[in-house]
Amino acid sequence: MLMALALSGLAVAQTPKNALMGKKLTMTGASCAGLSLSKNGQDAYMYGEQGPSCRPDLALRARWLDGNTLLLVEKNRTNDVSPPRTFVYKIKAISGNKATLTEVWTGWGKYADSNTTYSIK
Repeated sequence: MLMALALSGLAVAQTPKNALMGKKLTMTGASCAGLSLSKNGQDAYMYGEQGPSCRPDLALRARWLDGNTLLLVEKNRTNDVSPPRTFVYKIKAISGNKATLTEVWTGWGKYADSNTTYSIK
């Protein structure tokens, strides 16, 4: 039974969700821009390219829809009219310290989904 528990723990640890929780994902070619995902799986931050300070631009609520799909929703209301910004990411691949995420288009108009590769830190 102990062996079964140990093996099931290994399987859980290797899911894309578990591989990214508690990590900072920096876009390839950037020094700061990307995402950070909390260890609790409920909070996230989006970063822009801001020079040496590398502070988060946008606080987000994270909700994992399944082991490969992440929904991010803007936490702080910016005005009384607009809905919160939302982002949907599907984890396409993780290899070593690299992750490729597909951002599913959730905005106005018809645009293709886009793939971005990140360094995992």
